[in-house]
Amino acid sequence: MITRRAIAQRGAFCLAVAAAAALSSASALARDGMAGAPGAPVPGAPVSGAPVSGAPVPGAPVPGAPVSGAPVPGAPVVEIALTGAADHLGAIRTALESQALSAFAVRFRIAPRFDAAALFATRASSGVTLSCWIDVSDPRRAALYFTDPVADRFLVRSIELSGRFDELDRESVAQVVELSLRSLRVDARASLDREQARALILRQTASPEVPAEVPAPAASRRALELGVFYGVTAHSAEVGLTHGPGVRVALGGGWGRHRVALDARFQYQFERRYEEPRIGLDLRTITLRADVCWLYPVATGVMPIELGVRLGAGVDHVDAAPRPGSAGASGYVPAEASASNALVLVAGPVAKLPLSRDIRVFTELFVELDPARVRYDLSLAQGTETVLARYRLRPGVLLGVEL
Repeated sequence: MITRRAIAQRGAFCLAVAAAAALSSASALARDGMAGAPGAPVPGAPVSGAPVSGAPVPGAPVPGAPVSGAPVPGAPVVEIALTGAADHLGAIRTALESQALSAFAVRFRIAPRFDAAALFATRASSGVTLSCWIDVSDPRRAALYFTDPVADRFLVRSIELSGRFDELDRESVAQVVELSLRSLRVDARASLDREQARALILRQTASPEVPAEVPAPAASRRALELGVFYGVTAHSAEVGLTHGPGVRVALGGGWGRHRVALDARFQYQFERRYEEPRIGLDLRTITLRADVCWLYPVATGVMPIELGVRLGAGVDHVDAAPRPGSAGASGYVPAEASASNALVLVAGPVAKLPLSRDIRVFTELFVELDPARVRYDLSLAQGTETVLARYRLRPGVLLGVEL
């Protein structure tokens, strides 16, 4: 009994034999028709109207001619510097090479980071016609910078990216590069000058999300500081104010943005005279202070404004010289001049404003305290009488310059 499977196999074999026979017959008929057609070429004979040996066939490539997409000899040279992740840079280069940049001879190079100084440097002697920087260090933004060989004209472009650097991102970068190169080459009015480009690049390269850290003042200062100042201090109801120049020597240090200075001050206060009908008095004072000053910057920048407080103590060395009174009374004979020392405590706020990196103006408001009351008495037969008494709390101010 013949099975269905045997029948199917025999049918397929018969169909294959029939197809082969039909194909062989069609080929024979085609050869016979070509040979019998009028004007048909004889094998090995030249075809009528065909070029002779050595002449190029229209549309056929000529040996040595540039292929489509290759730069034309003598084309302007474009140098493209790529900055960013290595896999991104390879994708950018592939995208650029696939674009219609045949009008340019393109050179690629890899840079570790964008160099603005190199962008603004002239390249007239290098043979480079146009230069381009492509910075994709930020996965969400591509920054492109273009310039001519003498660094007079610039274009600055910024492209928002998806963060994945997909095909759309690569095509966007390639199109902007192509259009910008052509624009910079043919239209000078569309470009920026050096100052405009520099200002725009500074704004783009700034990072508003991460503000620059304010450098600690102690890092940019010398440990030893010198200063000069002029101070005015209240004295008493009879004398009013005392004032004079002084010098300051400080040893500074700090941690983080905080700064502490230990300083010594010397001030000479000009002579002040008090006079009444019976007796007069000339006072000359030398002040010596040892202070601790704490400072903290309150404004950002390389040279911040500093505010702080001052706390210290010292000694006032006072020379008192009695003089005859305004009435010239002979009953009171002036005593010899004498000197005395008085302990003083001082405290107050401090402000320092920089004039330059090494010169600062400082001002202080302070209050001095005499732990023991200081007074000047007139000795009489029946006892002593106070001529004048210094304020126990004496406000003052000083203004100075320090190095």
